[in-house]
Amino acid sequence: MESETRHPILIVDDEPDVLFSLKSLLRHDFELHTAESGDEALRVMNDHQIHVLMTDQRMPGMTGVELVRRVRTEHPEAIRIVFTGYADIKAVVEAINSGGLYRYITKPWDPDELIETLHTAAKRYVADTARRALSRDLRTLGTDAEQLSSDLSDERVSEIASRCQSLAERAADLF
Repeated sequence: MESETRHPILIVDDEPDVLFSLKSLLRHDFELHTAESGDEALRVMNDHQIHVLMTDQRMPGMTGVELVRRVRTEHPEAIRIVFTGYADIKAVVEAINSGGLYRYITKPWDPDELIETLHTAAKRYVADTARRALSRDLRTLGTDAEQLSSDLSDERVSEIASRCQSLAERAADLF
């Protein structure tokens, strides 16, 4: 395992054998959740904080692209990956454009590459979360400084408040 943190990952595939294989491969490195459909995946994501979602593209009821699109809206912090055994360029483009896809993986996958990709995706989740927290903290600091400046009517405090707001905007642009 790359780190002590076992990031929660949700694997979605309508084929139980694929889920079994991935559980066997990934169980030591990650906190695994599985689902056999898009609807089940959304329920899991509502019940658990999921850092990385990896979904099959071709499933009955809801495709992987449709799922990542919904997840992008309902759980935007989750890193989204689609994997499939079919080379469907249109689905890949749609997933990237509408689902904010992090990676597209083809079946069969190389086990070592898959594990590394998931670790990298989990690191991305941590970095994105840290950037959002920094931006939120800078906005709060800017608001607090602005309030202080209005209470004190001090030109220097006003300048600091303005700089804090500017930093918050720059931090928000990082992601």
